[in-house]
Amino acid sequence: MATATYQVSVAWEAVPSESFMLDGSALDSTDQLTNAYSDSLDVLTFGISTFAAPPDAILPAVAGTDVFSSTFDAVYSDVSAVVQGISIKRGRDDNLSTFGAGEATVVLYDPDGSYNPLNTSSPLSPNVVPGRPIRIQGTFGGTAYGVYKGFVRSIEYDPAPDARTTTVHAQDLMLYLSRAKPVVTNTGTITTGAAIGTVLTAIDWTEAQYRTLGTGDTINAGFSSNAADTGLALIEGFLETERGEFFMSRGGTAVYRDRYDRYSRASAGTLTNVASGGVAATDLTNIRNRASVTKTGSGTATATDYVSVSRYGLADGVAIDSAYINDAAHGTGLAQWIVSQTASPTPPVRELRYTANVSDALMVHALSRDLGDRITIVDTALDTSADMFIEGIEHRIRVGKIHEVSYTMTRVPASSPITFGTSRVYSVGRFGSPTDSISPWDTADTTDDIFVF
Repeated sequence: MATATYQVSVAWEAVPSESFMLDGSALDSTDQLTNAYSDSLDVLTFGISTFAAPPDAILPAVAGTDVFSSTFDAVYSDVSAVVQGISIKRGRDDNLSTFGAGEATVVLYDPDGSYNPLNTSSPLSPNVVPGRPIRIQGTFGGTAYGVYKGFVRSIEYDPAPDARTTTVHAQDLMLYLSRAKPVVTNTGTITTGAAIGTVLTAIDWTEAQYRTLGTGDTINAGFSSNAADTGLALIEGFLETERGEFFMSRGGTAVYRDRYDRYSRASAGTLTNVASGGVAATDLTNIRNRASVTKTGSGTATATDYVSVSRYGLADGVAIDSAYINDAAHGTGLAQWIVSQTASPTPPVRELRYTANVSDALMVHALSRDLGDRITIVDTALDTSADMFIEGIEHRIRVGKIHEVSYTMTRVPASSPITFGTSRVYSVGRFGSPTDSISPWDTADTTDDIFVF
C-alpha cells in the first residue's frame, strides 16, 4: 500500500500587535502592518512579507527573513503528531461557475486543551486566534507536495470525554477578497489579467511568488472601484465577460488563466478503472437555451438554440449586464458561447472517487493534481473514456493515512475556444455567423475560426 507522510503546520507563535488579524485588520485601509517578527516566526504580512517558493512553485524563491512558506520551525507550529483527520475542498461545480474559497478542516487530538482558544493556561495562549497561516503538505517518494495553503478562519474545541478534539477550519485568499473593498482609480484600457493584478495589489497581495496571472481579453473601458464592491466581486465581474478562471492553487498561489489556456493543455495522466465511486447525472433544470448580454447603457445581444428549445422547451439562462462588454460583436459572441455550454444535457461527472493508496502512481497523481488540470478517464463502470478538466477536488485523509480523493470534472470539448466578435458558431439548426447574414450558418471559410459544438 502506498502511504504518504502528511505535515500540518500552523503559525501559532506570538506576533506583534500590528500583525494581520482576521476580523480586525482592514486590508484596504491605512493601517500599518509590521514585519518585525522573531527569527522563527512564519506569519504572512500583506504587502510587506517576502516569501520563499512553495512546493511546486512556478516562480523561483526570493530570499527573506519572514518566510511564510519554508519551515514552520517553532515548537508549536507542526501539529502533525496530533492530527486525527484532514479534509480539503477546492474548486467549483461546473465550467460556468467561478471558483470559491478553498477550504480545509483539520481535527486535532487535544486532551489538554492546548488549542482551546479559551484556555488561558495553554502554552499557546493568547495566540490561538484566527488569521494564522496554515499549510498542509504530503511527502511521498522523497518529494514534498503542497496540498493546501490558507488561513485559519475558526477554531472549535470539543471537551467531551469521547472527543477532546479541536477542529481548525481554514480558507484561502478568496476569504480576504470577499471581505476587502478596494479603492482603485480608473485604470483606462487594461487586460483582464492586469485588472486582477490591480485588485490583488489593492489588498496587498503583491509578492510575485504568489501571483501567476495570464493576460486575457482587453477591457476597453478599464475599471475603477470606490470601495462599493469587494475584491472578489470585482474579479468575478471581469471573468463574467472573459470566461477565464481564477483560483488559489494547492501551493497558495493566486492563478488567473484566460479561457484559451485550458484547451492547450495536454493530459496530465490517465486514470483507468480506479474509481471506487462516481456520479454522472443529468437534470432538465440545468439546460438553458437562451442568454442575453447587455453592454451597460447600450444594446443587448440575445442568443437562442432553437434545436434545444424544440427538445426541452424554452429556458432562459444567464442575463449579463456589464460595462466590460467592448462592443456588440463581443456581446453576441459571449451570448452564443454561453448557450453552447448549456443547451444540451452534458452534465459534469461528480464525485469520481478513488483511494490514492492503491499504488505509487495513484498517490503521486493525487498529490500533484490541481484545479483546471486535464486528465484522461477510462472507466468501464461509468461507461466513460474521455479527457476531462478537473473543476473541483476533495481530499479526505484519515487516521492511518488512508487518502481518498474525489473530483468534479467537465468533458473537454472537441472544439477550439471561441474568439468573441470574430469566431463563427457552426452547428446544424443553431446559430448563424456573427459576421455573415447567411442563415442558418455561414459555410465559407470554415477552417480556423469556427466554434463547433
